[in-house]
Amino acid sequence: MLLWLAAILVLPLVRLLFKDQARKHLPPGPRGWPILGNLSQVAGESQIWHLFDKWKYEYGALTYLNLFGKDFIVINTREAALELLERRSAMYSDRPRFYVLEYIGGEMAMPFAKYTKAWQNMRRATHEVLHNQAAQSYHPVQTEEAIILAHKLLFDSSLTLREKINGSAAIVLSVVYGKRSLSIGSEELPKPTVDNSDSPDSDLLLTSDPLQSLSNIGHRFTSSGYPGSYLVDVFPILDYFPAFMAKWKSDAIRDRIRVGSFFQRYYDDAAQNDKHRSSLCAKLTDTKLASGLTIEEKAWVAGITSVAGLETTSTTLSFFLYAMCLNPEIQHRAHKELDYVIGRSHSPMFADMKNLPYIRAIVKEVLRWNPALPVIVPRKASEDDWYKGHFIPKGAAMMLNLWSMNYDTDVYGPDVKEFRPERFLQQCEKTGEYILKPEFENEDGHSSYGFGRRKCIGRYIADNALFIDMSTILWALNIEAVASDKPVVQKKVLDTINPIPDFQCKLTPRFRGVDSVLQQLRDEVAQAREE
Repeated sequence: MLLWLAAILVLPLVRLLFKDQARKHLPPGPRGWPILGNLSQVAGESQIWHLFDKWKYEYGALTYLNLFGKDFIVINTREAALELLERRSAMYSDRPRFYVLEYIGGEMAMPFAKYTKAWQNMRRATHEVLHNQAAQSYHPVQTEEAIILAHKLLFDSSLTLREKINGSAAIVLSVVYGKRSLSIGSEELPKPTVDNSDSPDSDLLLTSDPLQSLSNIGHRFTSSGYPGSYLVDVFPILDYFPAFMAKWKSDAIRDRIRVGSFFQRYYDDAAQNDKHRSSLCAKLTDTKLASGLTIEEKAWVAGITSVAGLETTSTTLSFFLYAMCLNPEIQHRAHKELDYVIGRSHSPMFADMKNLPYIRAIVKEVLRWNPALPVIVPRKASEDDWYKGHFIPKGAAMMLNLWSMNYDTDVYGPDVKEFRPERFLQQCEKTGEYILKPEFENEDGHSSYGFGRRKCIGRYIADNALFIDMSTILWALNIEAVASDKPVVQKKVLDTINPIPDFQCKLTPRFRGVDSVLQQLRDEVAQAREE
């Protein structure tokens, strides 16, 4: 009996001493201040991935930060990410607590939710309609949307370049809600009048434009998960303040209701009116795998999927156009491949993909060169762990520094800052033609879609959309930089989304008659949709 009592008293002390010794082996990191730790170095730092990249070269694969007593570890290399998030995924699939994200609806938003049974149900149901084989069913509508985008880029002078690119993300509406982006018929999404009068200084603006509203919702979530955005994440005691005394809390609670109502309205409309039952919403109403989800959870699955797809698609296409402006020789080589494989009488199709290795390499290089999300909302270590002699304490927030992984000179060579699709290609010994390297036939070649159980679930649809959009634009248009006295700059924002440079480009027909071909193709799409 005495031995049992002694063990009960001594074992916690032994564990405490062991933990204290283990903490001496935390990963290296920048020196911080007493009490605050590294908080002052991180809070308010825009485009934080550049700071993390700088620290990577000083401290290695893992960088340790102390944010007012909280353990925060940045994963800087693909090797470390694969080991921790793939091979040990059971220990690194949860999320740390972000209070504002939680109040906005983080428990319902799959990319931000904690690793619970409800999350697993949402993930499983979404995978059912977005996996690689299912993604092929969306090829026809993606091809149509690519034609509409190229037509709009060439002919529509009423919109800015940014507005046109945002419109390209309407493919997401087709996939998720079964609605077509072409504004000619009755299949547009409902456009509710949204009242923002009760919150003129709100962080979240919802409008009658569904694409703009979804984009604003996305930024509300991603900025709320940005390190140091809210003091409550550093000082949890602030959460005890009632909403009427804490504006951040009252705003978040209000926005949770508004976002939920927005998602529900669009889900209900799609579930009732998708005649072909081809959308994510329609399939969520039918599939057995979604039977464990409530109606509200299904609406949030659809809404957050559309938000994620919209931001990644529009941001990546913007960087694609920027890359083409900076690298006319790459654009010229892509034109040659398209002329050789496709010709000029019809636009690219998915059947051409296997014969367009250079275009596929451009897609991969854009995603590597400027990922839409250079850093991702942190995971949480669910138990104590070790990696190459470094201690990872239970509860530590683990942030993926995708930027540094994509700019790793050990993986991509010393020219990582250059836009060079050739890094994914090799010369065929028999024909002398360039082909995609075998390791990239079924692999991304970049880290932009994340790792483990939380890897981007819509990556197959995203890759397909980017391929057909980029190939159609390159087939139809010349992309030229517009000279300006003002330097191209990126906005300084506290957000995990990569800000798009403020650039302008000139888009003109690439060959004689392409404008007529494009108009005819667009008219055929319009007629088919009207019928």
